[in-house]
This record gives sequence, structure tokens and C-alpha cells, in this order.
Amino acid sequence: MGLKLFRRDRGDAEARSALGATASAVQGPGYEAIMEIIGGSDLSSAVSFEQAMTLPPVFSAVEFLSSTLAALPVRVMQKGAEVKDHPVAALLGKAASDEATAFDLRKLMHGAQFSRGRGYVQIERDARGDPVNLFPMEYLRTSPRRDRRGRLFYDYSRADGQPITYKASEVFDLAFKRKEDWISSVCPVTACASAIRQGTNAAQYALNTFGRNGIPPYVLEGPHGSGEAAQRAADDVASAARQAAEKGRPVMPIPAGFKLTRLGSDPDKMQLVPTQVFTVQQVARIFNLPPVFLQELSKGTYANTEQQDLHLVKHTLTSRAMQAGQEFSLKLFGRDTDLSVEYDLQAMTRGIFRDRIEAIARAIGSGQMTPNEGRALRGEGPREGGDQLFMQSGTLPITSLPGPSGAAPTNQGEGQQ
Repeated sequence: MGLKLFRRDRGDAEARSALGATASAVQGPGYEAIMEIIGGSDLSSAVSFEQAMTLPPVFSAVEFLSSTLAALPVRVMQKGAEVKDHPVAALLGKAASDEATAFDLRKLMHGAQFSRGRGYVQIERDARGDPVNLFPMEYLRTSPRRDRRGRLFYDYSRADGQPITYKASEVFDLAFKRKEDWISSVCPVTACASAIRQGTNAAQYALNTFGRNGIPPYVLEGPHGSGEAAQRAADDVASAARQAAEKGRPVMPIPAGFKLTRLGSDPDKMQLVPTQVFTVQQVARIFNLPPVFLQELSKGTYANTEQQDLHLVKHTLTSRAMQAGQEFSLKLFGRDTDLSVEYDLQAMTRGIFRDRIEAIARAIGSGQMTPNEGRALRGEGPREGGDQLFMQSGTLPITSLPGPSGAAPTNQGEGQQ
């Protein structure tokens, strides 16, 4: 970038003549952007979707939530029991179509939900009305609307330009947050644009400061005879600074009588790093994510990290899994049915191996779980004879214990003096 010493306008000659024996030359990467920030010429809090997604915490939050929800097992349930051979189970858990796996489709849908604010998937049915394929619908090509009777429809513009309209029962529609009209939705990255803009501005400042071989903006001060001399001196110093940075030279000579003064504050004084950490925390609040899942570990310990795991499952994934499960159930099976789709969150609550084995053993030993159900939790196949409930022989109903008229025994020593 060239040196921005003087503006060449009609008063250029008068400026040079009035300069006298001293002049200053300003040089630095991203000079215009820095001067805009200093001058306050661009204080808008607006941020576009594309700009927001370039911020690492936002990208990480969307990627984490979409991948985590897509990786959760999905089960078809009927009256509290799993229907393992139901075709919908394979559609949501294995292959959504001949073109896409269930994981990729669900990740795409959840990714649009947490980024654009809305994720759409089209349901293709056979002649009997059973779902056979699931296809993604692009957010920018989909327009929900209501007809004169208030019924919800989705107008979709195909790649060939032909429009097609789907009924509400033919589309999965997952929204980050719906508005009162039930058609519009909230985009998290634009609704909280001011917080995200802080992060993008900090990232831009860091890029301007360190993006050109780490040369900060500076002012060259010294006894310049004229404006042309100041320009030549500034060019020479700028060229020498770039060469020194490229060759790794720690020392750069400055002519006698000249001085380089940094323009603006250094990153430490401007608290650049704390600002970026605060941006991560703000993004975590937007998506209801514990900061540890955005790799913000400045205050992380073994104890509070484990608590953040519980927070994630209890307060974030549970509600989003219920939202998706009910949407799948409604659109695939309708309202009047005992079939439902549920996300299995047990995989997210797994502890260390020893704790899991001890918990499963206690559940089997107390008759709460069969051995095959315990093996299923570990991802292992069933064994013969493992479908029975077992109870330790020493465990008896309290009414079966010795006592007068079958009454429960008194505590040892009670009533004895």
C-alpha cells in the first residue's frame, strides 16, 4: 500500500509551502480502515450473513450444533417401545435417499437452522403415502406463505427456474426461533449483529495490524525540506521496513534527525485479546452454548468443564432434539398416531468407562434393565438368555422380612434401654 502523506487537491501547493522545515509521513497497512475507525465514519452495527460466518466463533457454533445433533441416534417409538424395523428408522438413521446419507442431510438441515435461522427438507412419498426419500431445500429458494384459508404452503424455485409448491405435511421446517406470524423466523447471526460486529471489527483490526509482515501503522517525523522530500523519505523508510521484515532483520537504520512514532495504541493497550475472548462468550450466549465448546478454555477446569457438558445436554440439546423429533413425528406420521420419532441423548451422557460399567451393572442387578439392554447401551449385540430381568437373592420386599404380623421390623436398638 502506498504512503498517504498528502491529499493532492487544489490546496496542495499552499500546504507544501506552509510546511516549512518539518513534515510527517504516515505509513501503515490498512490505513484507510484505521482512519475510518478513528474518525467514526463507519459505526454501523449491521453485519451480513456472509460476514458473520467468517467469524470463527460463529462458524464453530453452527458446525458444533449441526454435527452433534446429526450424530445423535434417531429412533422410531410406539407406546414407549422402539420399532427397529420401521422404514422411517432407516430413512432418518442410515440413508435419506440414493444421493445422501441421513447424517449429511440432517447436518445440512440443522446447519441452516442455526445459521440462516431456518432449515427445510422435502419429503417424497410413494403412491401409498409412505415416505421414501428426503431431499434438502435451499433456504434462499424457499418461501413459506399462507393461502386465503390460512393454510401453510412452501413455494420452492427449482434449479431450472420452475416453481413448485409443497404442502406443510411435505416439508420438514426447523426454525431457530419462529415469529408470531409462524411464517417468518429469526436469524441468530443478524438478530445479534452488534455483538458479532464487535468480533469482526477486532478481527479486521488484527488483520490490518499484523497482515503486512507485522508492520504496524507509524508516523515518520523529521526535518523534511519539502513535501516531495518527505514523500521520498517515507518511501525509502517503508521499503527498508518491508525488506527488513521479509529478511528477518531485527534492526533497521533510521537517518539522523528522524523518528518513527507508532500510530494508535498497541494491541495490549487496546485489549485486543480480551475483546476477542468476550466475542466468543457473546456468541456462546447467542447459541446457548457453554464456552468450552467454542474452545474458550481461559477459565476451564476439570470440574466446570464436566458441568458444562451437563449444561449442554440439559439446556441446549434436549430442547432442540425435542423440537426436531416432534417435527419429524408430525410430518411423517400425522397427528392421530402412536408412532413418534425421538432423538437418543444417552450417547451424550456417557461418562468414563468404569462409571458406565458400574452404572449398568447396578441397573441389571436391581432388576431395572436386562443384560441385553445393558449390552445395547455399549453398542454390543444381544446374547441368548439376556432378555430376562435379574434380582439379587438377598433383595426382598420389606413386608416379607420377619416381624409381628408381617409388619416391618423396628430399627435395631429402638425401644431398648
